[in-house]
Amino acid sequence: MSTLDASAVNIALPTMAREFHTDLGRVEWVVLAYLLALSALLLNAGRLVDVLGPRRIYAFGLLVFGASSGACALSGAVLPLSLARVVQGVGGALMNAAGPAILTAVYPATQRGRVLGTVGLAVSAGLAAGPAVGGFVVDALSWHWIFLPNVPISLVAAFIAWRSVPALPFSTERFDVAGSALLALSLSALALLLSQAHAWGFASGPSALAGAVAVAGFAAFVAVERRSDHPVVAFALFRDRTFTGSAAAGFLIFTTLGAVNLVMPFYLHFALRLSTGRMGLVLTSLPVVLAAVSPASGWLSDRMRSTRTIAACGALLAAAALVILSFVSRRDDPLVVAAVLGGLGLGIGTFQSPNNSALMGAVPRERLGTAGGLLASVRVTGLLVGNAVGGAVYLAATGGSHDPALVSAGLAASAMVGAGAGLLAGLASLARGAGGRSTS
Repeated sequence: MSTLDASAVNIALPTMAREFHTDLGRVEWVVLAYLLALSALLLNAGRLVDVLGPRRIYAFGLLVFGASSGACALSGAVLPLSLARVVQGVGGALMNAAGPAILTAVYPATQRGRVLGTVGLAVSAGLAAGPAVGGFVVDALSWHWIFLPNVPISLVAAFIAWRSVPALPFSTERFDVAGSALLALSLSALALLLSQAHAWGFASGPSALAGAVAVAGFAAFVAVERRSDHPVVAFALFRDRTFTGSAAAGFLIFTTLGAVNLVMPFYLHFALRLSTGRMGLVLTSLPVVLAAVSPASGWLSDRMRSTRTIAACGALLAAAALVILSFVSRRDDPLVVAAVLGGLGLGIGTFQSPNNSALMGAVPRERLGTAGGLLASVRVTGLLVGNAVGGAVYLAATGGSHDPALVSAGLAASAMVGAGAGLLAGLASLARGAGGRSTS
């Protein structure tokens, strides 16, 4: 529900701009508002899971997501819609942090990879179906119907979760409000910088201000957390090589994806001259392959003594796919591009389940929420960093031109940056050790 909704909204932006009598620059905040709330609150939501219990937070997150979806559907202007999307991001953060914690606590370590791989299938299926479903809904009904089905689905899902998820034990520690506020401030400033620097200019005043707030906020957060008896993020977790390596590799693999995620539509449109419908079909190859591979990769990781080899192979396969993509010219058949993107999906799908299983298995039970929040946070932040770096490299190569040859060169440069991140992800996986099989 959450990933389908997130990817479907992008398709509706031109329609919203026309209906609200505004430009795409303003209506873009409908997407940005959700992203900022999600990225700012994932780690805090993970800590809430540890303090209040995963079942309670998961069910509450579903209710918040459903209620805010209703508010989105009823909105008649950009501002109320964007504010409702902020609340929707709060619900999404609670759901994303609590889900992995519940599954890790309930299932034995020997099944963790398969279970998390199944979740990866659901996430990828939502991403793959979003553009097509969003386009159909907007054409047949209206953009309001992108949000309306979430209301009954969230209510039913919250009821089922409350009835079927066991009341798992949780921490008696208090929630660190000061540290949480500083973390949210620094992460939201970072997300704003990464998502808007291309529009503002990397050396502009707004970019400098956002960067300064992010750095100062994080420095203050570290200072407060070191004195806190119950920190939002226990820095001791990072002494575990498996935990740190898995988190670093997860961040890098999504940087790999983000490096080409933003620029691929420009290449398909300006270099290959594809229609919107054909562009969607080409881009869908990545999440479809990812969805198919994730459960199998999780099943395989459950049967091997160490998950790092599978994760490293997946990361290196993703890097190799982007190296091949860098050689794709404007004369190539779209099927070739789709096949290469499928190879990228194969690599990421192979990497994701064993890496997630290792990270979740490397933390004590009382910190499963923190681990779940971190797992989602590195995914979102990695995509943002990849988008920012890949977009900057693309603009430097093209100079803003839509000339097919320059666009192809821009894609090649962005793909090589992504390949470098994929190589580093593979090395981080190999370096993290063979731990992560059990949760104490």
